[in-house]
Amino acid sequence: VGVPGRGPLAQRDSREPVRTGAGGIDPGHLLAQLAPLARDLAAEAGLGRLETAVVGAAGFATLGDALRAELPGAFAREFGARRVALAADAVT
Repeated sequence: VGVPGRGPLAQRDSREPVRTGAGGIDPGHLLAQLAPLARDLAAEAGLGRLETAVVGAAGFATLGDALRAELPGAFAREFGARRVALAADAVT
């Protein structure tokens, strides 16, 4: 979690790979891992909500159909994010 002009304020990671299925990377499983981490990071950084979310994932180009369809709405509901950027392999 970071703030423009200040860089990262806090960082976390998950050691468990996100499941994949017929629609590619499983957005529900990703969100189940990400939501508690993001909430903890926002609290640690003193942020009330996350206005912008940027997600990069290996496999987005070929495995990201379900993610592209579901993550923007899920991030708005879970974190109040008004802007979501999904970055594919070449960018990350």
